[in-house]
Amino acid sequence: MTINNESAIGLEKYQINIEKFADSNLSFNFLVIEKFFNNNKKKKELMNMSTDQIYDEIAKIQNDTDDSQEDFLLKKFVLPGTSLIEAVFRILILNHNNPMSISEMEQSLKKAWATVIYLKSYTNETISTMLNVSNEYFISQVD
Repeated sequence: MTINNESAIGLEKYQINIEKFADSNLSFNFLVIEKFFNNNKKKKELMNMSTDQIYDEIAKIQNDTDDSQEDFLLKKFVLPGTSLIEAVFRILILNHNNPMSISEMEQSLKKAWATVIYLKSYTNETISTMLNVSNEYFISQVD
């Protein structure tokens, strides 16, 4: 059975190409730390950690609200005002930069943006079009 082009959209997997950050003389870890942490002392501490250790530190961020724990980090860091490319970047970070399909990203966006769903366009086609051109977060398709 072959999959036609239209139904294949959303099945390809994407992740952040961390090597491209280094090739561009940019610090991937610094960017992640800046986006997920506010405390300057904590930021300095994190700069000496590996990427995997930083992911673990993000997972330890405490829920400071009365909301249920489910999807707490997603709702805390992928806010309704976040641009689509930024939201996808943050979703990949929260997933430890493991490859994700566009359909998986779309599901995360639905959870994060449940209150503003009607204001945002993030169909498989929209996300695919956005990710299949070069972007500032070096998110690209993986095999």
